[in-house]
Amino acid sequence: MSSLLGRGLRLPLRLLPKDLVMTIRGGAARGMKWTVGSGNHACWLGSYEADKQRCLARFVRPGMTIYDVGAQAGFFTLIFARLAGAGRVYAFEPFAENVRHLLAHLRMNRVANVQVLQLALAEHAGLSGFTVDKSRYENLLTGERDATLLVPTLGLDEAVERHGLAPPDLMKIDAEGAESQILAGGRRTLERHRPIVFVALHGEPHKQSCSQLLASLGYRLFRLDGTPVVGSPDTDEVYALPDATR
Repeated sequence: MSSLLGRGLRLPLRLLPKDLVMTIRGGAARGMKWTVGSGNHACWLGSYEADKQRCLARFVRPGMTIYDVGAQAGFFTLIFARLAGAGRVYAFEPFAENVRHLLAHLRMNRVANVQVLQLALAEHAGLSGFTVDKSRYENLLTGERDATLLVPTLGLDEAVERHGLAPPDLMKIDAEGAESQILAGGRRTLERHRPIVFVALHGEPHKQSCSQLLASLGYRLFRLDGTPVVGSPDTDEVYALPDATR
């Protein structure tokens, strides 16, 4: 019965035109414009990853430099742009369809403090295969050089040291399993600039590798509710704060 009810409630949402622009109903991006077909309906409803929204809002301050790594169509990019005020947001997104929506959202919301980088952060600069057969939220780096789609990759350290990007005060990383590569490619940036790091963890190997790498760099891990993580994370979303004693 509950399944039938759920399908009945979702049916009107499926009838909405994909190119319809809605006003986001709630959350940290409330009042901003969003294209219905660019993501799931929780985005324009404002409830998308609500726990992460609330947690991020505790840490973002006006004037910060923020890296949105895996920006997709820009839901969190819009939130960062609003909360950072006179600060700067770098939105990293390699998938062209997502970038098209991301740029449209910046334009329709008259956002001027975001710069979009159409590439994937990884451990090193180069070219990498990228999937095209998954949902817009799930395509990912494959490392295959004979893939149909190749995208440029760049290491975080290279972005800051060679290409002149302002170092981050806060990073949100959600890259469908490439998180450990991204952190490994940013060791010097993390050691020198000590940004707050929000990271999505896709599977047990990444939970272990990301937590171990962050711990080795002097970070402490927390669940989104603020409780400390001891050992390997038992959750898919964590944030990391520099250990003041290191």
